[in-house]
Amino acid sequence: MNLGEMANRLFGGAPGRGQSFLYAAEQRLAQRMACAAPAWIAPAHLSMIGAAGAAVAAAALVGCGSWPELVWLTPPAMLVNWYGLTVDLPLARLRGGELPGSGMAHHVSELFSHILLIVAYGFSPFLTLRAAAAVLVCYLLFSSYGYIRAATRHLQQMAYIGLGVTEFRILLAFWPFAAIALGVPESRRDPLPAIDVAVIGLALVAVLGLCGKLFKDGRKIAASAPAARSRDK
Repeated sequence: MNLGEMANRLFGGAPGRGQSFLYAAEQRLAQRMACAAPAWIAPAHLSMIGAAGAAVAAAALVGCGSWPELVWLTPPAMLVNWYGLTVDLPLARLRGGELPGSGMAHHVSELFSHILLIVAYGFSPFLTLRAAAAVLVCYLLFSSYGYIRAATRHLQQMAYIGLGVTEFRILLAFWPFAAIALGVPESRRDPLPAIDVAVIGLALVAVLGLCGKLFKDGRKIAASAPAARSRDK
């Protein structure tokens, strides 16, 4: 496998396993938006636009403690984040750009966006710092495993149980409204808020699921090693 083929697989050129519910429709829409993008905009510009959208959403979330009306900025800012980080790689492929560089800009911007948003939620009225820390740990574990899996098996993990990056963005965009409906801002003053119990419990289940997947993938890699050695001889 040459560098171009590996980059194409690692950074979105090939379909991955475990695609999310919205993946196919999203990719068709991303292709159309990439074709309609103006000539002066580069894939790296879109990556930065996506990161800027996340920064605006994070600032709005933190500011909601003092100015609750800022909550209405979160969905449009997350839409900007989605546009930038969904169209950047299709645009790079469409223009035959430097795909490894485009992939690096995309993934750095995506990691920055999600980490910033999760931390911002911890300082917002819509999640406690404990719950945000649990979500952050899970996100880092799953992201790290995804990148390790891509590097060792040349296979990009697009989603887990049908939930991918886009579904996660939708949750980040609209959780404030769900939290208000569930009374989370008021319950944050409790010694042990219900949101903490729910999020930490789900985080433990997710980590156990990841451990099971790690064991399963390890067995597959071990089983494929003898076959690979026999082909090399």
